[in-house]
Amino acid sequence: MSSAPAGAQAAVLGRLRRQEAEHCRKNPVYFVEQYVRIEDKDVPGLLVPFRLWPAQRAALLDFAAYRFNIVLKARQLGLTWLALAEASRLLALTPGRTVLALSRSEEEAKELVRRMGVILRGMPEFTAEQGRAPPGWQGPVFRVTAMSVTLRWPDGPEGVFKAFPSGPNVGRSFTANLILLDEWAFQQFAGEIWRSAFPVINRPAGGRVIGLSTIRRGSLFEELYADPGNGFHKIFLPWDADPRRDAAWYRATRLALGEDGARQEYPASVEEALAVPGGAFFPGLSARHRANGPPEGPVRRYIALDYGLDMLSAHWVAVDTAGRAVVYREYDAPGLTIGQAARAVLAQSGGEEIELALAPSDLWGRSQESGKSRAQLFCEAGLALTRVSRDFAAGCAALHEWLASPPQGGPPRLRIACAPNLWHCLAHIQKDPRRPDVYAKEPHALTHDVDSLRYFCVWWAQPADRPRPARRCAWEPDLLADYEQADEAGRAYLEQKYGSPYGLY
Repeated sequence: MSSAPAGAQAAVLGRLRRQEAEHCRKNPVYFVEQYVRIEDKDVPGLLVPFRLWPAQRAALLDFAAYRFNIVLKARQLGLTWLALAEASRLLALTPGRTVLALSRSEEEAKELVRRMGVILRGMPEFTAEQGRAPPGWQGPVFRVTAMSVTLRWPDGPEGVFKAFPSGPNVGRSFTANLILLDEWAFQQFAGEIWRSAFPVINRPAGGRVIGLSTIRRGSLFEELYADPGNGFHKIFLPWDADPRRDAAWYRATRLALGEDGARQEYPASVEEALAVPGGAFFPGLSARHRANGPPEGPVRRYIALDYGLDMLSAHWVAVDTAGRAVVYREYDAPGLTIGQAARAVLAQSGGEEIELALAPSDLWGRSQESGKSRAQLFCEAGLALTRVSRDFAAGCAALHEWLASPPQGGPPRLRIACAPNLWHCLAHIQKDPRRPDVYAKEPHALTHDVDSLRYFCVWWAQPADRPRPARRCAWEPDLLADYEQADEAGRAYLEQKYGSPYGLY
């Protein structure tokens, strides 16, 4: 009996592969259980078929059915593998698909790429690695690098899987079919990432999101998951989504981690996950802290600002004759040079008479390149700054003092009007788990506005009826440089002769 020519056999196999691919495109569970192989962590190097638990199966069907999925989960439930399996269904079955994966760090991003390579190598029915394609192969050929996987199709556009560490502008220049956000609650710059990533998939007829994480209080992930009206399809997987975990396993886990640790890492319900304690740094924040606008009557106006290239955060505070303060304006903008930042603050002030512009002492460190401090560059741009303490614990204590309700009742000393981002950050920022007397520096997006307000609170602001010293001269840059380099006696002499350089701008 003679065999069919090799070309005819390849054509038959190609036709069968296309038919099977069409079936898999319509049946994600079938595809994963028939063709996806994952690593068995208990047997290093061993690949095993991905046999789905009921909770994983339901989540996978949701990934395929809904455009925007957000998954709150207990630890170690295979959801990263599951999301990558769904991504592989797009990449291996249809030409020209792009999947972007965002993770906390470069090493974790590389791990996502490595896992995608594992999945694609494990499905020789649909994909072949570059240099290992069998004779007559008509399917896609993939190539794995440290941060991407590229699939070259014989009769269609390339597909790509690219992974990125978290950063404020990642993925901005791409158009994607799917974005994966792994451990989303723990990604730095989560807000900036979401604002730059969402347009990548925000097309009327396509583009999907799968965001996965365990809970972290105060994070964008928590905010999105708890919001019932933002368009996300909410998925929750409890600790017992793994059928091998029973009550005895959970008791042993609770003994090892403690009650709070077990609830955080292995919640049994959404309510339990969102009620993880340890929580808010300003638990007393309430409607009493809101104001309609600046105090009436005479006030002293201050600006407090936190500056870095990643973000300028500035707040305007008015203090009345009784020493009560209201934050009445805010300005947040990333990516500004010092000159741009100074001009923006001056423009926002709109000609108001400002007592002091308060900024942290690290702006007074001199640059090795220019020999000038950032504070001096601000002054040269028209905004003179007053140096305040960066003592973190003292500043946090001052924040609490200003926001505390007086024992005799009435409003607190500090209230907030027209500063929605500051309010959001104060409401969501958490205690540092290792130092409960200070707030956590992650998520970093929450800290800029709170840092700015901290610089005002740590400064002793004078009531409005205190007479203000007259400014004797406009400090030129060279005179200010002499002042910066002078010792204490020299500064006292210059202030006596010319007045303080930091009273006004």
